[in-house]
This record gives sequence, C-alpha cells and structure tokens, in this order.
Amino acid sequence: MAVTAKDIAEKLGVSPAAVSLAMNGKPGVSVATRERILAEAVRVGYAKQTESAPISAQNIRYVIFLDGGATVKETSFYSIVLQGIESKAKVYGYNVLISYFDANGDWDEQITSICKDIAGLIVLATEIEDRHIRKAIEHGLGKQPIPVVLVDNATSMVDVDCVVTDNLGGAYHAVMYLLNKNHPDVGYLRSKSRIDSFDERESGVRKARWKFGISEHTPLQCINVGISSEDAFYDMGKWLDNGGKPLSAFFADNDIIAAACIRAFKSRGYRIPEDVSIVGFDDMPVCTMVDPPLTTIRVMKSLMGMTSMDMLYQRIQDGTHALSDKRVGVLRTTISTHLVERESAISYHSEI
Repeated sequence: MAVTAKDIAEKLGVSPAAVSLAMNGKPGVSVATRERILAEAVRVGYAKQTESAPISAQNIRYVIFLDGGATVKETSFYSIVLQGIESKAKVYGYNVLISYFDANGDWDEQITSICKDIAGLIVLATEIEDRHIRKAIEHGLGKQPIPVVLVDNATSMVDVDCVVTDNLGGAYHAVMYLLNKNHPDVGYLRSKSRIDSFDERESGVRKARWKFGISEHTPLQCINVGISSEDAFYDMGKWLDNGGKPLSAFFADNDIIAAACIRAFKSRGYRIPEDVSIVGFDDMPVCTMVDPPLTTIRVMKSLMGMTSMDMLYQRIQDGTHALSDKRVGVLRTTISTHLVERESAISYHSEI
C-alpha cells in the first residue's frame, strides 16, 4: 500500500497540512520540522531526495505604523511587543523583518515594499485609524495574498485579525482602585493626542465613576496634556500656574504622562502621594525610575507579540487571509491587564 501524507503526519505527530507545506517548499513550518518531514518522506519512499522542494525564505514582517509617531516613539512599547513576536517566530522557524510605515509617505511604494518576500504581516497599529485601513486597501493591501494581524488596535471598518489590550477594563479597575481608597473623585490626565486605546481608557474612567455612584452631573476633571514627557510637564505646570486645583487622585492615559505630571506637581509644591495620588497605564520601565515609583496598569506587551505571531502562523498554515477573503471569520484576541501597586497612590484622608 502506498504511503500517504497522512501516514507521515501521524508518524511524526504533525498535521497533514504541515506535511504538504514542507513537501511543496512553502513557508509555515519550522526548519527543524521541515527537515524531519522531508527525511521521513525519503525514508518511506514517499519522495526521492532529489524531488524535495527547496526551502523558501521564511520571513514575516513587523511593521511599525507612524502617523506623526509621537505616541509610539515616546515609549518602548513597540520593542517589547517585538520581543514576543521574535520568541515565537524562532519556534516556528521564521525570520522577523522590521519596517516603519510613514502615513505621510508614498503608500503604493511602501505597501509594495513591506509585502515583498514575506509570508505575513504583523502591524503595530497603535496610531492606526479606520481611514488608514481604507487607504491601505485602496493602495493594494487587500490584494496581497498574505495574512495581516494588527497589534494594539482594532478596526470597526475592516475584517482584519487583531490582538488588543483590555484598555477599558484596565482603566476601570485603576479608577475603582483609587475610589476604593476613599478618594471622593478621580480626575483624568488626558492625552491631547487621541488614539483608539486612549478613547477606550477614557470610557473606562467614566464607567468606573458612574458605577461607584458619582453623579453624572459631577463633571470629570480632565487635564489635557501633550503626549511627550516635556509637553505633559509643561501643560500640567501651566494648568497649575493658572489656578487649577487638582483632585486628590488621578488616572493618566499612560505612564509617560503620569511620570511627567508627577514632576510638575512636585515642582509646584504638591506631595505625591500625600496630596495627589496617581495611577498610570502600561507598566513601562519609567514606572520604577520616577519618585515615588508609579502604581500602574500592566499591559502584557510580550504576550501580545507572542499571540499575534501565533495568530499569523495559524493563518499561514491554513492559507486563510481574513483581509482579502470575506468568507473567513476574523480572529480578535483581547489580553487582560492587572494593577501593579507601587508608591504613587495611597488612601485619602480628609485632614491632609
């Protein structure tokens, strides 16, 4: 009886699809697995050594999308996500190529470039909006026969796979944490640069206040500050110098803003956390460098990278591309967050 691909798959403990990819020289299996499959195929007479297909370049591309770049460049978020992608890519036998995509550049040229000689794309979508997705499709991304996974953002307009953080839930728990420490209300250190993640965090702030019983007629104290450390420091200081009276507790859109505002408060004589408690978001390295160390919401950045690579690999294996095939269901994974307590937030005492 002739040996089949299914027989080889069962013998090696891999899928028939993996056998097919290896025998046809297509990406989607690790180098080690490919070699095992080809060796077994020759051993059992399924294929002669000379008939085995050459191993194609096994590349995927990590694209950092920039529309101005202020939000991305201010943190090391993108590099930690990359570490997660690379750890899983190594397991699957892929090389990770890294590219930047400038929203103000030539879209046709950039899309052609990033899609060349790769099996799939992982896009850091922090600064992506629906209009960017629309433009990318108009300039040919939807016609590319490769899977695409967005990280750190989702789109309501296009069926595309994505991995996101529970921004709303994280902000909600941060504000509830402060309210449960007896703070009468919690203010919001709000980035002037708005991305979807920040909008979701703002929704979490408002939801927590409402759930805690703060009247909807009590306005949320929002202090709008720049996204960079220096801009946030300047804007916070200007607000204070113009007579702003801060609440006893604040949630910040991210750790960069939180750290900058701590500096601004302290420069105007406020004590942190005795006068003002602050909680950030992301758990970036700056959290342990600021004085006092920052209580924050931890985002599983490396896990986001690993999950996006798992998702991309599955698409490569299956040969399915949700962006270009409307019949394919979309995969959307939300990674949970959790609070990391440090020293920037304490219980409220009215006598302070």
